[in-house]
Amino acid sequence: MKFFNIIIIACLFAIGFPAFADTPKVLGWRDLVPQLEALKNPLREVDTKLRFDIEYLASIRYWAKTGQISKVDTEFEHGVELEHKFKSNNIDFEPLVARYNSFLDEIERRNKSVVGNLDGRLVRIPGYALPLETSATALTEFLLVPSIGACIHTPVPPPNQMVFVKMDQPYRAKRLYDPVWITGRIRVEHNKKAVVYSDGQSGVESSYTLMGVKVEPYKTPF
Repeated sequence: MKFFNIIIIACLFAIGFPAFADTPKVLGWRDLVPQLEALKNPLREVDTKLRFDIEYLASIRYWAKTGQISKVDTEFEHGVELEHKFKSNNIDFEPLVARYNSFLDEIERRNKSVVGNLDGRLVRIPGYALPLETSATALTEFLLVPSIGACIHTPVPPPNQMVFVKMDQPYRAKRLYDPVWITGRIRVEHNKKAVVYSDGQSGVESSYTLMGVKVEPYKTPF
């Protein structure tokens, strides 16, 4: 019998312990964001009124380019008026707009950047469970978000502050934005999912996927 037990122990060491024997790494939301040097607005030395006008014009052009506004919208007309004002005052505004656009592009790039060494780790992370269909209760897939109202009543968090969760077994949500702890295997993986709510839907991007094996209620605020 003693010899048989030794054989079993040897086999366990040979094949490795199962995933549930790992100790999960406890994460906070900051742990999902790479540590980078703080960005500085390239227009910080520009006169405040001019800076606000340049930033507003850059935003208007972005909204028009992405189809959020058309040429008949009030914002588009404001953009035309700003351009006319700059030209009338001999302000070389296009280089300033270009510098600010590059700044926004870098912000967008950083919002999608990930912490690569988390890939494949067993982790435990708190957050709020947001169903992809807000009327659903038995969930096999949902988003884990850092705040109540995220994606519906407030601006959508950046992709690296969103986790797409796929459960081994359905999780029965008690309400929208259930506060929970999720334990599972995390993957660095880009997803785009539609969140469906009462008056429409929106596409939401996430930079991480969590293969969830355990859900626990979070009983204290975070």
